[in-house]
Amino acid sequence: MTDPIISVKNLYHTYQSGPLQKAALIDISMEIERGSCSAIIGITGSGKSTLVQHFNGLLRPTSGSLIVDGVNVKARGGDLKALRQRVGMLFQFPEAQLFEHTIYADVAFGPRRLNLPKSEVRTRVLHALDAVGLPPRTYAQRSPFELSGGQRRRAALAGVLAMSPKILVL
Repeated sequence: MTDPIISVKNLYHTYQSGPLQKAALIDISMEIERGSCSAIIGITGSGKSTLVQHFNGLLRPTSGSLIVDGVNVKARGGDLKALRQRVGMLFQFPEAQLFEHTIYADVAFGPRRLNLPKSEVRTRVLHALDAVGLPPRTYAQRSPFELSGGQRRRAALAGVLAMSPKILVL
């Protein structure tokens, strides 16, 4: 690979230290090519969630190297805000990511934090809702807590898509 969007080399991650120390990731190396679709699979407790939480800087490696779209995730003082704008992450239970009073407000939350013009926020929200099959005319002003579980997951995905990430982690 010439220019991977994600490059992981000899990554280790340890939770806690001392007698309670638990190695969650041990010597992980991989590359993900730009524009590709990749899957990380494994049994429960194998470290999948721990690994992908490194991709947007929620966790930092204990040792090893992790470069995501040119950003060294391990570097102290690294631009985590820029990294998190590039890497959109939908958590394991995305319906728990919803917290605003309306679906529109929830999907708009991230783009508003980017200080985008209101018109750009609106455009992103409407496109994201359409992309996940929640027509804005029907769903934008509804409470996310009135939706079915599947609809809540789609609303959470719309919130991630509205950020226009270069990398999408599901």
